[in-house]
Amino acid sequence: MRQRKDLCKFYGMKTQAKYTISIVAELVGMHEQSLRMYERRGLIQPQRSGGNIRLFSDADVEQVQTIQRLVNDLGVNLAGVEVILHMRAQMEQMQRQMEQMQQRMAELAHQIEV
Repeated sequence: MRQRKDLCKFYGMKTQAKYTISIVAELVGMHEQSLRMYERRGLIQPQRSGGNIRLFSDADVEQVQTIQRLVNDLGVNLAGVEVILHMRAQMEQMQRQMEQMQQRMAELAHQIEV
């Protein structure tokens, strides 16, 4: 769950849940049951309303489209998709950490010069 919160901060407004499962299924051209299966496998994590209705954000829709590209265009099975998505999230996290370290190094270099 922590990873999802980190992604929410990273993507900003793209994480505002606003689509129901039927809308997302229509947007991406797949069955609702496939989206439910992706959720059960942990590939997507839509938010839930007070009435326990799945609510998808733009970032969730992008995640589904990424999964579709991996499966349909590259022939990756869902276990492979899970590995790829996990590695991608780790790379994004490392990139953010590197950017923070570079910023901190620049601040320290500036302090040394002054």
